[in-house]
Amino acid sequence: MKVLVTGINGFVGQHLKRELEIHGHDVRGLDVISANAKVFEADILDALRLNKALKDTGPDAVIHLAAIASVDHRDPSALYNVNFNGTVNLLNACRDLEKKPDFLFISSSQVYGNVPADKLPIDETFPVNPVNHYGAAKAAAEMAVMAFGAEYGLPYVIARPFNHTGPGQTDRFVVPKIINAFSERTEFIELGNIDTVRDFTDVRDVVKAYVSIIENFISGNVYNVSSGIGVTVAEIFEMIKKISGHNMNIKKRELLVRGNEIWSVIGNSSLLRETTGWRPEILIETTLRDMLDKY
Repeated sequence: MKVLVTGINGFVGQHLKRELEIHGHDVRGLDVISANAKVFEADILDALRLNKALKDTGPDAVIHLAAIASVDHRDPSALYNVNFNGTVNLLNACRDLEKKPDFLFISSSQVYGNVPADKLPIDETFPVNPVNHYGAAKAAAEMAVMAFGAEYGLPYVIARPFNHTGPGQTDRFVVPKIINAFSERTEFIELGNIDTVRDFTDVRDVVKAYVSIIENFISGNVYNVSSGIGVTVAEIFEMIKKISGHNMNIKKRELLVRGNEIWSVIGNSSLLRETTGWRPEILIETTLRDMLDKY
């Protein structure tokens, strides 16, 4: 299968490319910067370049990763422009192809917002109720994907990954930030709220989920991609401290605490598991060890 991955040079995209190739797929990419003949250089906000990329590639499937990935991004207009308008541009380019490709949109668990503890773990039937601009932009893009499916017959699946981490992730995110501090043997680290509960999956398991979706494509489905296990940032910190053997203190910094913090997020991925046979295999401790080994 010829698969086009947008944002292929990013953290998840590089892992996804390797996994697709392991499965024997012909992988093509699209990114803002490219030095690779199989990666088309284009910004998803450039509709003309996107149209050319899609026509030149003629993919059987498109996996749309390209986005602003920061929940804390300070420019809401940029978030909506890239994550919504960029997605619409890509959908238009797919619609205009003679053979419409299977479209896998990578959304986010942020679309669920702040879910009461008694409703956890979250399944796909839970209402979409974002509490930040990142989640809202992803939710809006989901609606656009569904509309293109209904109006133009574009086959689509929506994946909602929960938190994921692993080797290669930038330290703008909390786990690699902690890993980096331990690897540098610093005396302390500044963090925000360390009592929030998150559902972490290793990125190498996450990309296996994406491959399993395109290989078992059922148009119209929405899947959570999650481990089903909640862990606090404080617990992650203690795991890394134990693995590294280095003692470090935490300094709480109020500026790093989000005003609209999502306190607890745990996902139910039963639908994905039952439909495709996917299972997360890598324990969080293994993920942390592998990340430490990279430094």
